[in-house]
Amino acid sequence: MIDTVIFDFDGTLADTNQLIINSFKHIYDKFHDGKWNEDYILGTFGEPLELTLRRDFGSFDFEDVIACYREYQVDKFEKDVKLYDTVEETLEYLKNKNIKLGVATSRLRDSVLLALDKFDITRYFGVVIAADDVKKHKPDKEPLIKALTELNSKAENTLYVGDSKFDMECAINANSIPVLVGWQHDANNLAEKYNVKHVLRKMKDIKNIV
Repeated sequence: MIDTVIFDFDGTLADTNQLIINSFKHIYDKFHDGKWNEDYILGTFGEPLELTLRRDFGSFDFEDVIACYREYQVDKFEKDVKLYDTVEETLEYLKNKNIKLGVATSRLRDSVLLALDKFDITRYFGVVIAADDVKKHKPDKEPLIKALTELNSKAENTLYVGDSKFDMECAINANSIPVLVGWQHDANNLAEKYNVKHVLRKMKDIKNIV
């Protein structure tokens, strides 16, 4: 019996894709003479930003790179990022069904808490696990296990909803039930690769699972 649903944030609850792509384009223009590959950037979605930047911009001062990335987003998050269709109604439905809800994300804690407040959905979640709350990041199981522990939930009764390979692997590694959002560019390939039974067309499709 499903009694817990935990969500990724970027690309799952909120459409941050274009903002992230544009932010990477901005720092590639500044530090790598505009040499960037969109498919590669999309493939890093779900990975903690610090890991990506330290790997791909290792020859530059990390603080300069991440400051450039964040400064680009300062006045753009408010207008460029929105919740995906039916997210809030789905959260309300699950809450009314006494389903325990949480977030496990590779975004930093301050950032995700601000975003949840912006969309007025903080009240739905019993736990938020961010990148700076764990030592090992997705696809390691630690973020999800930490969320399950704080919610006093069992992995086998939990859906983990995400959009990336990191999310699917995290769910599998934690022995929870992976749920893939179907609105990302490689959803079909990911569903086949990880043998994902549940693929959502809209967030409200979770109602059919629980």
